[in-house]
Amino acid sequence: MKLKALNRQAVRMAATMLMLAEGSTTTLNVKLYLRDQGYRAGQSEVSSWLFRIAQRERWVINDNGLFRVYYFPNFMSKLLMPASAPTQSPSIN
Repeated sequence: MKLKALNRQAVRMAATMLMLAEGSTTTLNVKLYLRDQGYRAGQSEVSSWLFRIAQRERWVINDNGLFRVYYFPNFMSKLLMPASAPTQSPSIN
């Protein structure tokens, strides 16, 4: 079976799907998912595409020194919010 060529749309869709399902993703997760879908996906190529897509889409990137973890902005802000902080104040009339 001939492998499909990697492109921006495939990487973006894979990363989006993985972030929706898991809350975050990494280049490794995206690469493995794309390979399962029949794409020719190398680590460096996926990493390059994903980093550019994340910057363009304004996703949150957490680089821990070993690898980058990608999040949607709203999801990351909810993770960082203290548990005791109210999300919305009830109005009393």
